[in-house]
Amino acid sequence: MLYLKFVICLIVLCSLCGCAANLRQASPDAIAQTVKKSMMDAGNDIVWRAPELQISHYRTLFYGYDSVYYRLGARKSPKGDDILYQLSIDAQYGGSLRHYDAVKFANGTSRPLVSQSHQTQRCQFFNNLVYACLFRDQANVELSRSALEAFQTSGLLLKLGSEKQEYETIDLPGNYIKGFLQAVH
Repeated sequence: MLYLKFVICLIVLCSLCGCAANLRQASPDAIAQTVKKSMMDAGNDIVWRAPELQISHYRTLFYGYDSVYYRLGARKSPKGDDILYQLSIDAQYGGSLRHYDAVKFANGTSRPLVSQSHQTQRCQFFNNLVYACLFRDQANVELSRSALEAFQTSGLLLKLGSEKQEYETIDLPGNYIKGFLQAVH
């Protein structure tokens, strides 16, 4: 009887894990269904927001993760036919202040990041050894539809960085890009 309960619990747990699908492996149709479409209050712009992806690195000294949350988005004004595409980035990290100035493409070209905000979350002594701060930076980079279409199959790798240093690598899988474009059109 105990064995049967264990098997049933295991089956339920596995099915629940299956519901929380990994977006990096989901089909373009599944991605398209999770894209949120809404109207902006101010100008009646139509806005699409893809589900959020994340990369994290555990940092022992700061008792947590350096994380970058990112997603594709698009906006269309009712006054025009053009749809503007962007990649939104929300970086949360500890230690030294970073300067996210640009994203670098695999071919070596780069685009500037447009900073939305920079916040110091808190500063304190960690492990009674090091005084450091936790920061949060939000930014975005404009992307063209043609650039996104070009990466529907292969995916897109971007490196966040500054003039002097490269930080995290952002991975937009091809299926994610394709599903997002499918939802927008």
